[in-house]
Amino acid sequence: MVELELKNVTKKYGDLIAVKDLSFKTRKGELIVLLGPPGAGKSSTLKMVAGVEDVTSGDILMDGQVINHFDPAERDVAMAFETYALYPHLSVFENIAFPLRSPKRAHVFSEEAVRKKVLEVAQFLEIDMLLERRPKELSGGQRQRVSLARCLVREPRVFLLDEPIAHLDAKLRHRLRRELKKWQEERGTTTLYTTTDYLEAFSVGDRIVVLNRGVLEQIGTWEEIYNHPASHFVGMIVSDPPMNYADAKVVTKDGELFLDVKGILFRLSSLTQEKIRTVKFQEAVMGIFPSKIVPLMPGLSSSSGTVVSGVVKFVELRGSRKIVFVSTEKNFTFTVQLSAEESVRPGDVVQYFFGMDEIQVFDRESKKNVIFLG
Repeated sequence: MVELELKNVTKKYGDLIAVKDLSFKTRKGELIVLLGPPGAGKSSTLKMVAGVEDVTSGDILMDGQVINHFDPAERDVAMAFETYALYPHLSVFENIAFPLRSPKRAHVFSEEAVRKKVLEVAQFLEIDMLLERRPKELSGGQRQRVSLARCLVREPRVFLLDEPIAHLDAKLRHRLRRELKKWQEERGTTTLYTTTDYLEAFSVGDRIVVLNRGVLEQIGTWEEIYNHPASHFVGMIVSDPPMNYADAKVVTKDGELFLDVKGILFRLSSLTQEKIRTVKFQEAVMGIFPSKIVPLMPGLSSSSGTVVSGVVKFVELRGSRKIVFVSTEKNFTFTVQLSAEESVRPGDVVQYFFGMDEIQVFDRESKKNVIFLG
């Protein structure tokens, strides 16, 4: 197990800055997910760690040793490329076995050991029936699994998995999320894993690095990121439907601070009030995830949140979930995520509860969460 660290790493392609001043450090045996939309700098980061792309500035370290100028072979990392990068003239078996037959490892593995390891990973990824085929005879999802198998068959210091299950069907993708995490934990190999899917990131990552145009927005466990998104961007990327946002003003009533959104006063937690007083701003953005707005029920009092009444404008059914679009008479609109069993129809007059501990407050100018300011 190794400790991987990036210190102020920047990658430029001409005038384009793909990664900017990126710093984070893994723990030994940890699986870190790089989460972000296309163009966030995820693949460029992995390629710099692998050594197939040069670092423009900054340092990459393994167990405290700078590896910037090490050749890819010297770094002992295994990477599964999003583009597959398979050898078209070799069979699936030979593609997977290729890393074990390199000059560095050929003397370590006998042919029987090679066959055993290839079969193990092929069965794990459900491609053992394809071992005699060529890449051109495979579907995109099958090619992706072959590329992943070629990475997993090794025993490297670090795994680098670039959107390793993005092109698989939903059922297989769901299974492999769980199985890949188990595979990594059993071997204790430090791993960097990229994805655009926040649910995938939450399910496999020990911690998550959220990237936006090459810049680090937040790093933490999924609970830390979901409960306190560091910025407007993070709130948008870790929820579907996205976080509700509304421009607000900070107002004082009976010595307490509230957010005024179109005349509706939202009660804030004591921690949030304390932070607002510290940074002293009046213009804000209120945010709350649709899943954290709940129907008003007995036991929910105004002392712990705010009750908002409105009219249901639209209901969208998404399998086990209902997404409810609500508008108030003051033209404040928001979405709520409910279970599919909830009885709600367009035109219904409804009351929903906004818990004060669930409301996030963002600086309107910087888009940063008030919790991280000051």
